[in-house]
Amino acid sequence: MMLLISLAALVAYLLVMLRCIAFAIDTTERRQADNAEVGYILGASLLFLTSYVCLWVFEPWKLTSNSTYSAMFVGFTIFNAAYFFRRVGALIVGRNRRRGPRRAERAHE
Repeated sequence: MMLLISLAALVAYLLVMLRCIAFAIDTTERRQADNAEVGYILGASLLFLTSYVCLWVFEPWKLTSNSTYSAMFVGFTIFNAAYFFRRVGALIVGRNRRRGPRRAERAHE
């Protein structure tokens, strides 16, 4: 069972990385802080993926043992993947929203 959940975590981080790449490909104006945050999220996702690969290669029983500790590790990483995915999506939507006419109207007040 833990192996399937671990594979789900791997897929979740791949989706996060794809969303980060989609953010980077769109070269419209954005704040430097947004670029830095997405870079941090991409780096953290890469580290999580690397840790999963290392565990599968060198100590696969830790991901399949159904122990409390492996469940905590996998649960924590899936929780982070969900947050990262949502945060990058919010940065993409927020960037598009900031360019809208509503924001421009407030600037003139």
